[in-house]
Amino acid sequence: MLAVRLARQSSAPVDIFLFDRNKAFGRGVAYATEIDRHLLNVPAASMSAHAEEPAHFLGWLRGKGREVEDGAFLPRGLYGTYLRDILGRSPDVSTVSADVQGVQVDGKGVALSLSDGRALEVDRAILCLGNFPPASPMDEHLDESSVDHYVADPWHAGRLSEIEPSDTVVLIGTSLTMVDIVLELVAKGHRGRLVAVSRRGLLPAAHRKAQPARSPLTLDHLPNDMANLVHVLRRAAEEEKRRGGDWRTVVDSLRPHTQALWRRLPIAERRRFMRHVRPYWEIHRHRLAPEVAEELASLQRDGRLEIVAGWVREIAARQNGVRVGIARRRSVAQEIVDSDWVINCSGPALDYSRIDDPLLVSLFADGLVRPGPLRLGLDVDDDYRLIDRMGIASPQLFALGPMIRGVLWETTAVPDIRRQCDALAKLLAAS
Repeated sequence: MLAVRLARQSSAPVDIFLFDRNKAFGRGVAYATEIDRHLLNVPAASMSAHAEEPAHFLGWLRGKGREVEDGAFLPRGLYGTYLRDILGRSPDVSTVSADVQGVQVDGKGVALSLSDGRALEVDRAILCLGNFPPASPMDEHLDESSVDHYVADPWHAGRLSEIEPSDTVVLIGTSLTMVDIVLELVAKGHRGRLVAVSRRGLLPAAHRKAQPARSPLTLDHLPNDMANLVHVLRRAAEEEKRRGGDWRTVVDSLRPHTQALWRRLPIAERRRFMRHVRPYWEIHRHRLAPEVAEELASLQRDGRLEIVAGWVREIAARQNGVRVGIARRRSVAQEIVDSDWVINCSGPALDYSRIDDPLLVSLFADGLVRPGPLRLGLDVDDDYRLIDRMGIASPQLFALGPMIRGVLWETTAVPDIRRQCDALAKLLAAS
């Protein structure tokens, strides 16, 4: 999106280089899926790549002979095709199938060290790295002999293809990653037992068509402490329901204000949110397409999918599989599940200083970046400039998207990222 925006915004000739180690230009991980059951979590009408053309995605679909309702939830792979198409229409963008493994900054520009041994000199570099694979929540409980049946990265397609249709699978986590993996396994013919475990056993809620809130929330309504903030939101949801409405309208009315609210919250309150409120916020804010929610419900009714509130305490090898010890909430006994596979669906790694990625390791070692607030992603200023170890914002290095969640929190959905791309493209085009 940013590459396309830069090509559109620049009045002077500009060379834009887009790097991707997997050659999945425009798709990334989320939109490279070929599973039609993997649906967007945002209605089609809100998925335009261009802020000034809100119906651009719908128009692109019509141009392909596909008429859809504004509120339709479409396959993510189709959206990936859309992004590739608009990228292909940007002649100023050159795609490079390589990793950037290091950067050096001086007064003249940025020197990029590539994984294929080449070097490239540019004026500015923007990190748009998206989400990293999850950190393992099981390191201290994982028997090394069981690693062959433990999938640490759920997006490692090769490992998932090893799972047999009748295998029992334990999934660590019950959020959106787990949903995707379950849908993929079922789409590929899996019919065995699926057991998903998380501390609270919460599933994302479903989208539902709802009218705008009768009394939309504004920043003036919202206190700066978690206890009172939760109270205000619950009261607003109850009032909306009493009037015949839906809690979703209250959550959606908060969306335009979440980034400003997060930034003004004291750090102690942000920490309290992460510890106590985040799981509940995420299942209400990041909802499922209705069709996906119904498929999960059907799997539960059929006994093929079990959602467990508790903890995975042990993963030990057994013949041709793994033995998983699960401690359910409010139970002192440990339940044993003889499983064939365990898949880590605990969500993306958030502490970038601990991620073993060559570029990140190099950036931290050279002091060019520092962790974001609460060690979530990387720190940036209001113009998305990366802040270095000394607290100085770089005029040449920038970051967008999930990488800056510590600064903005809500920065993963297309509408949020689209605004960032538009703002940064205007800044760069004017400089």
